[in-house]
Amino acid sequence: MIAAGIAEIMAKLSNLLRRQSGLTFNEVLVAMNIIVVAIMGYSLSTAGVIRGQTANDNFTVALHLAQDKMEQLKAHVNLVNDNRCRSAGDHGLSATGSPGGIFERCWKIADSSLSASLKQVDVTLSWRDYANHQITMATLVFVGEH
Repeated sequence: MIAAGIAEIMAKLSNLLRRQSGLTFNEVLVAMNIIVVAIMGYSLSTAGVIRGQTANDNFTVALHLAQDKMEQLKAHVNLVNDNRCRSAGDHGLSATGSPGGIFERCWKIADSSLSASLKQVDVTLSWRDYANHQITMATLVFVGEH
């Protein structure tokens, strides 16, 4: 008797499953949610990669702009003490060194504590993309007689 009841229930379930075709609305919603979560995860990781690439590009440009100013200052025959990091310097530089960019460049020339015939040259670049950034390059320049 119990076995016959179980068999009858199984037959009804089997008929019910055979009659159902396609997906229910809830199944479609669950599948869509899974796909949306996967796409959002991918897009967030892509945004992080793009942000990192932009930061690396800006850092490279800043290094080149600092090195360019450093070479200009080292080429001077007579370096005098100068501090252009308070209000003077180059403002709004682009990657080519022309106006219209995000980079601020200043420099400082001071006597070195190591020798009277040396000058310390510091070039500082700052910029803002996703955060504030700043780098400083320093070198010593011989200003004595050759």
